[in-house]
Amino acid sequence: MFKLLRFYSIASFISIFVTAALLTLFYRQVTIQWITQLAEKSNAVLAQTALNSIRPELIKYLDAAAKAELQTLPQSFPPELVTALRNTVNNTSIIRLKIYNHHGMVIFSTIPSQIGADKSNNAGFKEAITGRPASKLIYRDTFNAFEKTTEQDNLLQSYIPVRSGPGDPALGVFEIYTDVNPMVHENERILFVILLGAELIMAALFALLVLVVRRANQHLETQQQGIRKRALTLEVLSDRLLHANEQEKKKIAFDLHEGLAQTLSAIKTNVESSRLLMGADNENAKTLESIVPVIQNAIQEARSIATDLRPSSLDELGLLPTIKWFCREFERLHQGTRVEQLLSGTEDEIPAALKIVIYRIIESAFGNIAQHDHTDWIQLVFQIESDEITLKISTASDESPAQRGEIPDLQLRFAEAQERTILSGGVFHATQDLIGKITLSSTWPNRG
Repeated sequence: MFKLLRFYSIASFISIFVTAALLTLFYRQVTIQWITQLAEKSNAVLAQTALNSIRPELIKYLDAAAKAELQTLPQSFPPELVTALRNTVNNTSIIRLKIYNHHGMVIFSTIPSQIGADKSNNAGFKEAITGRPASKLIYRDTFNAFEKTTEQDNLLQSYIPVRSGPGDPALGVFEIYTDVNPMVHENERILFVILLGAELIMAALFALLVLVVRRANQHLETQQQGIRKRALTLEVLSDRLLHANEQEKKKIAFDLHEGLAQTLSAIKTNVESSRLLMGADNENAKTLESIVPVIQNAIQEARSIATDLRPSSLDELGLLPTIKWFCREFERLHQGTRVEQLLSGTEDEIPAALKIVIYRIIESAFGNIAQHDHTDWIQLVFQIESDEITLKISTASDESPAQRGEIPDLQLRFAEAQERTILSGGVFHATQDLIGKITLSSTWPNRG
């Protein structure tokens, strides 16, 4: 049975989890871009300010080195320039500073071991030496915990070209490293706060929706229980009505067969005896003789009506012989229609309560087919297996539904067969393929 509340709870929980994850990733991506842009702008200003404070001395040094075509370090970096650079770094967010000559060699660094290194292939240097400032940031937070760490994580690198004038070529490159870890940690803290707030809001919304769905589900269950009770009541009433109808038919058939037919037979016998006593030349004997065929027809009519109401063979011989008799009678009344019988099982294996039900389904289905379908073949299959009892009736019409221009509602057309099957505890199916073959199937559990 479909569990609405469980399905909704699981689906909502997964949806909330996925939504929160997507919101987190979206917010993180947006904040990374925002932090990068903000840090690059502020770092460029900071680098330009630091460069301006030492520009004259630095340009003088780089210009002298360029004129001498120096590709190696000068003998000494001006002490006053070193002092100015270290003063520039103090009390700022700058944690590292480098100066490159126009060949890409590090001529000064706050880390002495880096002095003399060739960085001519550095992408930031290449861009800055052409006159365009460049920046680079490797952003790392908790979400990058499984990635390989580097010494440049969360260090914003800004490369500023060093020129004598606005239109002059760059004599070197001025680079600063700014630590953005405080900004990253603050952004991460805000991210988790927003994520927690979003989760709490979604959890509250989830709880509210679950309560609403639970309340609605309770109303639905109450309504379904009422519908089931009414349906059960209707089924019981219909079953009782069918049972009463069968009992009434059985009684009338018995009265016709054992009462009226026997009485008429006795009258016929007395009439024939009286005719014989009167002699052949007696006028009254001739009158009585003409009455005998009328009485005989009345007897046949009474027995025929009794058989139509309820075949006596059903109670005397059983279902299987009655089915065979019915098929023979159907072929006799509908010339040109052949009934193929595939019957299995024994009479003792058929539940007594199902015998009249199965017979009525066959009677109703055959009558419906004879009335609506132009067919020369009907197949009747009756099987008794260990777990179920199956009745299947198939027929092929001369015309398909498309040729007749109609799409029949088989459930409505064979409503009586369906009703008897369901009320007796079975399952009914009716199908029709494109070529017009109709298949009716009634299945009951075998509790024998």
